Amino acid sequence: MIDREFTGFFIGGSWRKTSSDDRFEVISPASGKPIGSVSAATEADIDAAVAAAREAFGGSDWPKLTPAQRGEYLVRLAAAIAAHGEELAELITDELGCSHLLSQVYQAVAPVMSLNYVAEVAKSLQTSELRVSDLSAFAGSGDAVGVIPMAGKSLVVKEPVGVVAVFPAYNFALPAVAQKIGPALVAGCTVVVKATEPNPLAIFNLGNLLQEIGFPAGVINIVAARAGESEYLVGHPGVDMVSFTGSTEVGKKIGAACGELIRPVVLELGGKSAAIVLSDADPEIVVPTLVGASVATNSGQSCVAQTRFLVPEEQYEFYADAFTRAFEALKVGDPRDADTVVGPVVTRSHLERIEAHLARAVEQGATIRTGGRRPVHLSEGWYIEPTLVTGVTNDMDIAQNEIFGPVAVLIAHNGEDDAVRIANQSRYGLAGSVFTADSAHGFEVARRIRTGTFSVNTFAADLGSPFGGYKESGLGREHGVGAVQEYLLQKTISIDPSLDLPEEVVSGVPVGHGPGITA
Repeated sequence: MIDREFTGFFIGGSWRKTSSDDRFEVISPASGKPIGSVSAATEADIDAAVAAAREAFGGSDWPKLTPAQRGEYLVRLAAAIAAHGEELAELITDELGCSHLLSQVYQAVAPVMSLNYVAEVAKSLQTSELRVSDLSAFAGSGDAVGVIPMAGKSLVVKEPVGVVAVFPAYNFALPAVAQKIGPALVAGCTVVVKATEPNPLAIFNLGNLLQEIGFPAGVINIVAARAGESEYLVGHPGVDMVSFTGSTEVGKKIGAACGELIRPVVLELGGKSAAIVLSDADPEIVVPTLVGASVATNSGQSCVAQTRFLVPEEQYEFYADAFTRAFEALKVGDPRDADTVVGPVVTRSHLERIEAHLARAVEQGATIRTGGRRPVHLSEGWYIEPTLVTGVTNDMDIAQNEIFGPVAVLIAHNGEDDAVRIANQSRYGLAGSVFTADSAHGFEVARRIRTGTFSVNTFAADLGSPFGGYKESGLGREHGVGAVQEYLLQKTISIDPSLDLPEEVVSGVPVGHGPGITA
């Protein structure tokens, strides 16, 4: 069942009454009108959610299950999401404003894929390893050799970190929840999910599905909270780790808080990705690819959006004209219409923030080549035309700050080395791309760019490989096999080297590999 009104939080396996009447009203970005609401948590509600997760971690069988057994629950959740896929897609379009096509092909599908994928990873996940080592060969010929033991026999185990506070971003809220909780749960952790403020409804509906399939109580808990209560959750003594996706500014505060608490954290933060176009690139590949990878996906509200187009100086006017035509051909309108490409941005305040960025760009000498206005035919909702800004140098604010809307800038470069310099001249390092007739050379360019992900002659999101940033774009990695490792702690259990490890301990446990391993 898909609901739009929630008067409680999903805590301990059921819907629980909140401790106050404070509420978030969910406003449709397309119409500016209310479409639902959820409760806003007090500190007492946060305490209850953390306590439920703590009990499920320390007082239930959840951490004792094998990764594969935990993965079976994820498969059931994935199936429940898939069964309600079209309803969820409609809800996501209504509360976020993204095109219905994006909701159908990604927003409601990616969670299913992520959960099923990590469940498959769980089948072969190794959480223990036997180490029988002798490091005497590495000790030189000093007097200590033979006096201090250089050999060891140990069991190395990986254990779940504990209770994880999960903070998804609004632009891909349901997919972000899945890509965070899937690895955490397979690792044996329990979670408290803090739903996104402008669009919490799809996340809250996960509670209905969890109840429907009988997911173990307390393993997944869902709340909504304002800034103060969210900060309280980050620093809660019952939380062992934080996973956050959102702005770099908020991420810095969370990272600082976790550093003070010596608490592990995964931060997937902002981006200002550069697309390098070399002189031999094919414009028929460059233009449609970059239109799709910038303003045409989720109204540009994507951390990996390719928003700095770096083109050869001698081809600048050609690309300015080509992108102008392409941007002006995109339909801006009701996200429920099948031919709409660019819908509204998420809130009125965000629209005003985008407009302020554009005004600042003009003040600094840039030109709005096309777009930059609220469409005259759309009197309701928070729309802005796809916008190309030209005459931009990389030191301008518009080239350095994440706009998070349907805005791209065109910057001239004087050859490959200059393009690489410009691309790297950013506090962000999340994604990027290069376009060239020589794809092998494109990989050489990729190795020169300081970002966590990169594409050659395309823009691709490989959900089976690590995803994350360099520099101020974050810490840690999501997606792929390595995502599970973020939620595991390593422990070494040793025995006197002259004795044998108990057979019941080492039976079936793989032996480690590497220098000094003797078994």
